[in-house]
Amino acid sequence: MKKTWFILALMAILTLWIILLANQVRVINVKDYGAAGDGVTDDTKAIQRALQHAPNHTIYFPPGVYAITEELPIHSGTEIEGNDAIIQASSGLLTILHIKGDNVRVTGLTINGNRSSLRGITIAEGSHNVDISDCIIKNFTQPKNQEWSRMTVSGIRIAGDTKNISIDHSAIQNVTARNPVKGWGHLIARGILISPLNKQQAETNNITISGSSFTNIGPKDDGDGIVVQGFKNHVQLKIINNTFSANHKRAIKIQSPGVLVKGNTITNNFYKNNFYTTYQETKTYDMWAAISVYADDTIIEQNTITGVGRFARIIDIANASSIKVIDNVLKNGYIGTDKLSPIISITSSQTGQILKNFTILDNTFINGRYGVLAASKITNLKVWNNKLLNS
Repeated sequence: MKKTWFILALMAILTLWIILLANQVRVINVKDYGAAGDGVTDDTKAIQRALQHAPNHTIYFPPGVYAITEELPIHSGTEIEGNDAIIQASSGLLTILHIKGDNVRVTGLTINGNRSSLRGITIAEGSHNVDISDCIIKNFTQPKNQEWSRMTVSGIRIAGDTKNISIDHSAIQNVTARNPVKGWGHLIARGILISPLNKQQAETNNITISGSSFTNIGPKDDGDGIVVQGFKNHVQLKIINNTFSANHKRAIKIQSPGVLVKGNTITNNFYKNNFYTTYQETKTYDMWAAISVYADDTIIEQNTITGVGRFARIIDIANASSIKVIDNVLKNGYIGTDKLSPIISITSSQTGQILKNFTILDNTFINGRYGVLAASKITNLKVWNNKLLNS
């Protein structure tokens, strides 16, 4: 009897071990599926074959340049790791990576639009628990494809009904528009665009963009590093400890409520060399703003904003309430024309609108005509312990 029980227990342990071994995460090298990584061979089909086996496996890209001619679909349970690996568009694409699913991780890749594709990464509706880290997303503009040539260009596009998205220690570089967007008539580019694709999509929730850099997002017509728009309810977006350089119109534009902007460094690199293409130049300034806030419940805290150029205003607040601006260093660049600019501007474009609940506390204002210019009716405005200096 004891021997029988021992054999049965041993068989159960062996069965469990086999099941665990079968489900063990295994590394799949895309070169084992035929990818060349030489920058010339079309590696699209080989990579797509590897991605079909992605669940419970890690798709590995060894050093090389992987040329593709179609977008790469990323589904639930996919982990992608690159080692000095570049995925590069060889033709005009809507997007290079299209993520739709849960529990997706992408790390260590350079995604190069090659000045021929519209987006680097699209995180589609319904995707949850997506982590993008240690990646470079660069060189995007509108493709020649007539259908896509008048759409908004972006490094990363996050659609509605997405949740728990993290973009960390990555670089968004050289995202520029060359054609006016259809129906708008202006050049629009976004480093990261968070917006629903249609009115039926629910809010995003819990997105964190941290430790990343945004460089050369333009042109001045409407070139912004990060934009969130189109959601009425709180999005729980956190923009933390990033750097912004040469973002032509503004670094951050907030048009949905519930955003924290903390610990970022924004640099105005322009000095009389940044011009509109589709708007008239009616006033002399190098960037419109560092941060524009057009939605309620926004916190701007412990950021450093500086550079050689002049802002029309450093923080631009319009038609928004319940705003906190705390412990920031806000500096206009060159002295001489800085007397034209307020540091913080609060306005309303709606007749009779009364804004409310502003806390502007412990900030350092440098080189501005006003520290705070409120050209709107406001109730409960607290402006305490700020310093206005000239450099």
